Amino acid sequence: MSLKGTRILKGINLVVENTVALLYGTNGSGKTTLIRAISGLIPYSGSIKINGKEVRSAKNLLEYSTNLPEVYFIGNTVLDTAKIVAELKGGDLREFLELVERFGLESKKVINKPFYKLSTGERSLVTLSLALFAKPRVCTLDEPLENVDPQKREKVIRVIRERVKEGIIVTHDKDLVKVFSGTPVYTMIEGELFEGIKV
Repeated sequence: MSLKGTRILKGINLVVENTVALLYGTNGSGKTTLIRAISGLIPYSGSIKINGKEVRSAKNLLEYSTNLPEVYFIGNTVLDTAKIVAELKGGDLREFLELVERFGLESKKVINKPFYKLSTGERSLVTLSLALFAKPRVCTLDEPLENVDPQKREKVIRVIRERVKEGIIVTHDKDLVKVFSGTPVYTMIEGELFEGIKV
């Protein structure tokens, strides 16, 4: 895959089925670019399929979800966005509010804010709540612990374990890799994918 004439991803071949795969790598290795391509946010060459449907022709896959913030710039406030997601994906808005509270945020304080007025920590937890409350069949999570207060990390990990049964979790955090021991792990280095942890 190339962006602005620069090749970012090189010969990626990955199949994730009925499991969660961890994608480990340093910042700038191409992890988020891959998730953005899977989410149909950027053009790509080759084939990316979710449940057998090519992403290019299935951007409204209701069974897929991600925590990438740009997916949720669709409402004036967090609550507006949650209502749209609930309507599109059949989620229960009460579950969204419950997740926000489980993550240690006061829902009444964050739901009426526009995204740009959330702190980085709040934004991470709100987008994760938006990604998970409708119980997607397939999910990609980009750095779900980034900017999350240490005292809230265990809550986040617990919810991810409960709700993400198939998909990809991107991280540069080796501690998260240890938490999900037994899960398939891949490392991305300069746009190339390798099985296992590579340093």
